[in-house]
Order: sequence, then structure tokens, then C-alpha cells
Amino acid sequence: GGEWGSSTAFIYEWAPKGRRGFFSSLQQSSVAGGMLLGSAAAALFGSLLSKTQMAEFGWRIPFLLGVLILPVGFYLWRYVEETPVFAARLDKPVTLQNGMRLAVQAGGIIVIWTVAYYAILTYMPVFTARYSHLGPAAALWSNALSLLVLAVTIPFFGMMADRIGRKPLLLAGAGGFLLLSYPLFLLIVNSQGTAPIVLAQIVFALLTAIYSGGAPAAVTEIFPSASRLLWMSTGYSLTVALFGGFGPYISTRLVKMTGSPLSPVLYIAGCAAISLVVILPLKETRDDG
Repeated sequence: GGEWGSSTAFIYEWAPKGRRGFFSSLQQSSVAGGMLLGSAAAALFGSLLSKTQMAEFGWRIPFLLGVLILPVGFYLWRYVEETPVFAARLDKPVTLQNGMRLAVQAGGIIVIWTVAYYAILTYMPVFTARYSHLGPAAALWSNALSLLVLAVTIPFFGMMADRIGRKPLLLAGAGGFLLLSYPLFLLIVNSQGTAPIVLAQIVFALLTAIYSGGAPAAVTEIFPSASRLLWMSTGYSLTVALFGGFGPYISTRLVKMTGSPLSPVLYIAGCAAISLVVILPLKETRDDG
């Protein structure tokens, strides 16, 4: 969310050199964990309560439970010190022009990443409940399972980012979304069994995990430390707002315009192509971290 840039930079700069891919990926794993808790809570209360009860008061319960994390956030904000990298500030702030250029470059990497979270993972329970044989509760549970796979596997790919580099993971993830989105959506829509639908969602989760293993460090390493938080947050927030936040709406509109439940693939593939164009000329930054 709004603290993504600061939290990612903070974890990256505190991490030991040579393991920053792994440690920065933990931030993204926690994002997946939060989504998992939300999806599991919705599935649980959706299974226990009637539709009327959910509409009247049930939807409020997960939000109230979210308040429990507030003391942890306050403690971290109040007592954790600035990173040594930021305190040293060995480099100079970038100019406005260079900052905007770097923010656009980072945004290009983030395009398919945010679409994966919003237009696929967040939208998937609605999509499967509407266009497959799964009911709403089953759709939420299958989505929760894919989110569990995502949260567990991201740190592994973070370790891979430290071993083989950030760029191979970005290329594999974006290329996978470009090539596999259509057959996976086709499997979800046409399958008469539950297992193939769950399998398709798990494959989407693994593609997202591959990308999430390399992307946090890759995006962070684009920026010099003195200007990192400002321009990284700018590039991230604008890209998420434009491509991710509108992802479910665009997917729904495409289905209505074309009459085909497979049409969201056009948006996903287009965003994957944008990210690939940005990633291909990138310099590998593993040795920088």
C-alpha cells in the first residue's frame, strides 16, 4: 500500500550485502500473507454466515480484526532506527528529470507485478464464482490456497535472486504471464472439476512469486539511496493506481464489451509486454546489493 516504498527500502538497506534479494522479498511475502488472511477471513465468514448476515454485519468483522496489528506498526514507527545506508547518504540526490526517468523505469517493472496482484489474485474470486462452477465460498477458499502458495514460495525466489540475479526472475515471471495467461483462464472457464481450477490459480501464484522474488530488490537498486524513498514511492504508487487499481474494473469492462470471459487476458498480456520491454535492456544489479 502507501508504505510499500518506505518498507521495502528500509528492509533492503538493513539487510546484509549479498542477501538483500531474500530479505526484501520477505516484505512482499508479508503482503501475500495479508491478502491470505483477508481471503481466508472472507471465506470463513462467508461459509458460517448467510448472505443477509454478511451484508448486514459480517463484512465488518475482518476490518475490526485488522485493528489488532496497529500496536505493532506504531512500535516499529516509534522505536526502529534509520538504516545505516540512509544515515551515511554517500550519494547525492538526483535531479527532478533523472528522478522522473528512474520512477518511470521502476514503474515499467511494476506494471505486470501490480496487475498480477490486482487483476488476477484480487479479481480471481469474483471471476471464478461468476464464470466457473465454483460457488462464492469455494472460490474464496481456492484463492486462499493460491495465496498461501504465493506467501510461502516468495522467499525461495528471493534467495534465487541473490544467487542467479534479479533479471532472470523478472523475465521468467513476465514471460510466463504473457504466454500462460490465456491457457490458464481457459482452464478455469471450461473445467468441470475443482482441481484444475485450483491448479490454474496456483500456477498464477507461482508466476507472481517468481516475479516477487526479484522485483523488490531490482526496483530498489534502480535508485540512489539519497533519493530512493521519494522516487521509488512515486513510481510505485502511480503505477499501482493506474494499472493495478483499475485492473479489476478493466477486466470487467473487457468481458462486457467482448462478451468473452477470456478477454481479461488481453489486459494481462499487454501489461506483461510493457514490463518485458522495460526489463530486457536493464543491467543486472545483483552485485550492487
